[in-house]
Amino acid sequence: MNILVTGVSGLLGSHLAKTLAACGHTVRGASHTPADIPGVECIAADMSDYDTCIELGAGMDAIAHVGAYHGIHLPRTNPPNPKTEREFFDANLAGTFYLFQSAVEHDIPKVVWASSAVVYERDHWTQFGIYSFTKAMGEDICRFFNREHHISVIGLRYGAFSFPDFAMRGFNMLGGWNCLELEEAVNAAVLAVENETIDFGIYDVQTPLPFTPEERWAYRFGDKPAVLAQRWPEYAHLFQKYAHLLPPVIDTVDMRHTIAELGLQFERDFEWFLEELDRREAGGG
Repeated sequence: MNILVTGVSGLLGSHLAKTLAACGHTVRGASHTPADIPGVECIAADMSDYDTCIELGAGMDAIAHVGAYHGIHLPRTNPPNPKTEREFFDANLAGTFYLFQSAVEHDIPKVVWASSAVVYERDHWTQFGIYSFTKAMGEDICRFFNREHHISVIGLRYGAFSFPDFAMRGFNMLGGWNCLELEEAVNAAVLAVENETIDFGIYDVQTPLPFTPEERWAYRFGDKPAVLAQRWPEYAHLFQKYAHLLPPVIDTVDMRHTIAELGLQFERDFEWFLEELDRREAGGG
């Protein structure tokens, strides 16, 4: 299959392009900044330019549009080089619309689009502001092109996967940022690209958690390390050591829809994280 992957110079886009190429697909990668990925045709392109986006889709069988500005590009999180509201709009909304137009122009039957868990801010636009807005409106673009142009669309509401610190990323699987490992994010996108049955679907892609409502209540209002240790007593020392990284509440996401329809199975869940962190703490690298 010939696949266009956007954001190929970024974390998710580069790993997705490499993985799809390794699976035997022919991959064209596009991004604002140059990239060099073995086995991938990489094009530096202005993704907010209509004609450029139309051209990029020529000869493709699917588009994986994962390039975007994210929360790290907001003024409050990236003060040295923040992106303006117009830049967010151009990259996240105009570029998305143009790539769907490219799919229409070139009879590309499928688009996979990277959404985000920040869409749950839709009613109030607080913490993530313009980023939340562009992702929520982007999902509406997906619905429009599925309904009006019969393009199969799979949207993936990703949690955060770019935190460089392993312990911070892992403990925020509990709900602080709905974190997940990069490998799981890539796997979800590959499954979406290769899926042949879904006409339209928006799927949460965040680390599944096993907690009951009672456990979540006890965690929120009680001794957080102790609550976690009741479920995983062998890692009580980790919960005490990293208590400062524990989020204030456990925010569970119902992943049954994603697992049943997309077939996504998490190998790197919270228990995996605890095992890996314990191994590293013991000097296992």
